[in-house]
Amino acid sequence: MDNYLGLMIISVAGRDKGRLAAVVEVFDENHVFIADGRSRKTETPKKKKLKHIRIITGVEESLSRLEPDKLTNKLIRERINELENALGNTV
Repeated sequence: MDNYLGLMIISVAGRDKGRLAAVVEVFDENHVFIADGRSRKTETPKKKKLKHIRIITGVEESLSRLEPDKLTNKLIRERINELENALGNTV
């Protein structure tokens, strides 16, 4: 379960549909907490079902995963900007 920690994801359902975020905590086998560093900060992450997120693939591992001990709002925002540039803003 901890293999989700630090992964960059895209939300596929809910008010945040289409937004990029990072998994900052694993709640149980069906839920994770996500943060985007802007509207959802690491201090108040959003609880999300695993079936409502997609893990970002097709980019370098260094872009799609953050180190779990370095999950700060600033780093998450920077990584989201890098991913948007790498994906060509198609998300």
